[in-house]
Amino acid sequence: MVTSAYQVVVGSDEAGKGEWLGPLTVAAVALTPEQDLFLVTQGVVDSKKLIIDKVIALADVIKSQCLSYQVISIAPRKFNRLLKEVRDEGKSMNDLLAWAHAKAVKEVYSDLQRRNISGKIKLVIDQFDKLKTEERLKRAIEMAKFDVEQTPKAEEQTAVAAAGILARAVRELWIDEESKRLHLDLRNLSPIEALNNEYVEEFAKVSFLHRKTMY
Repeated sequence: MVTSAYQVVVGSDEAGKGEWLGPLTVAAVALTPEQDLFLVTQGVVDSKKLIIDKVIALADVIKSQCLSYQVISIAPRKFNRLLKEVRDEGKSMNDLLAWAHAKAVKEVYSDLQRRNISGKIKLVIDQFDKLKTEERLKRAIEMAKFDVEQTPKAEEQTAVAAAGILARAVRELWIDEESKRLHLDLRNLSPIEALNNEYVEEFAKVSFLHRKTMY
């Protein structure tokens, strides 16, 4: 829930961070207090508590009822390349994740500026690497305009839960479309079957898959 101290709350969340199948998706959603309350009545909660069909349905509601939203989707082939690049630079997955969050938030913030939204904005992100996230945010937005909160279990706040639903919906739909395109039931592939598939770079985060097959 949001408080009246803020005209807008922006939440940011991701899907596919620790899973080998499908893209990494990061979403940001901006809500007014009224929109926050409405989405609660529609059943917006942490996407991990929802079945896929409910996630897809709620994503449409969120997109039509929020102030602004943006989803960044990094398909597996691009993800594999970017992760290699950041690791070659001595960085980590968290650097890539911080970049994606900052990009999604920047796009939403730019939209709010175009709409002449003024006043203090609260930005809530699920905490994974506070320093790296703040560093990326400083490059992307006017930090003085925001009260930034990085916290565990951020999905308890509606804007973050809404962002998580959008991120997961894009990921789930991507998996469905890629399954059709490749004529493969990707959801039911075992890690070994995936690793031995000729199209593995198209649908899998390969380094995650290698780690999965080691156990």
